[in-house]
Amino acid sequence: MNTNLMIVEGVPGSGKSTTAHFIKDHLEKKGVKVKLFQEGETSHPADYESTACLNENQFNDMIERFPEDRKEIEDVAEKKGELYFIRYRNLVNVDSALVDALASMDVYELDLDRFEEVSFDYWEEFVDTDFGDEVYIFECCFLQNPFTKFIAMHNAEPKRLEDHLKTISSLISPLNPLLIYFYQEDVGQSFQHVYQERSQEWRDFFMDYHVSQGYGKENGLQGYQGLVEFLEMRRDMEMRILEGLPIRNVLVENGEGDWERYYDSIKETISL
Repeated sequence: MNTNLMIVEGVPGSGKSTTAHFIKDHLEKKGVKVKLFQEGETSHPADYESTACLNENQFNDMIERFPEDRKEIEDVAEKKGELYFIRYRNLVNVDSALVDALASMDVYELDLDRFEEVSFDYWEEFVDTDFGDEVYIFECCFLQNPFTKFIAMHNAEPKRLEDHLKTISSLISPLNPLLIYFYQEDVGQSFQHVYQERSQEWRDFFMDYHVSQGYGKENGLQGYQGLVEFLEMRRDMEMRILEGLPIRNVLVENGEGDWERYYDSIKETISL
């Protein structure tokens, strides 16, 4: 393989998860060692998922507030410099109020300055891994997660997001990464079936996150149509940003759902 890192991106329901598994199976059949990390995995080596970030005072305060759970907190806490990182979804048999308190300090709840700092540090740690001939496959963490943080939540200037992604692109350049990006000309039509298939809890959360926060509020987005407008904007902005990033990428318009053709194209790209 001519890469140690493959990234699969696209709007929700575009086929990222299925494709990531397809690539893993395809490579393993060819004898390649593969590690796949998908959205939501707390063990992700480059993206903080369900992880709280605390400074020294906050960490000590948490110990004082929940003394009966001190050992569990200390067992999962990882200190990096002056900060403590706690994967709170890995805590078991603890006070639920502790998990809630840590969730409020999630990495994705940090201000943008601190978020960028810890994000860059984590990507640097990942790049320093002894990869050997292993290939890592990531889903969502390069584009989607920063996009929702910078734009959906904070309505930051697109230039700031672009600069953030350029920095990460430079950090991971030694891995010769390959990014596969799925997009649809008609986002509304492609997303509708996914939206209907998901649970009401997921729909409520997804709608509120993208419509009721920074970008959505500033632009007066409302309801399902507002959500589709956000996803269309996201597609257009991500594709513009990708044009200027120093990272190999393959764009796949998969609105027709011809997965045999898409996968044949991906296999050809991987073999280059």
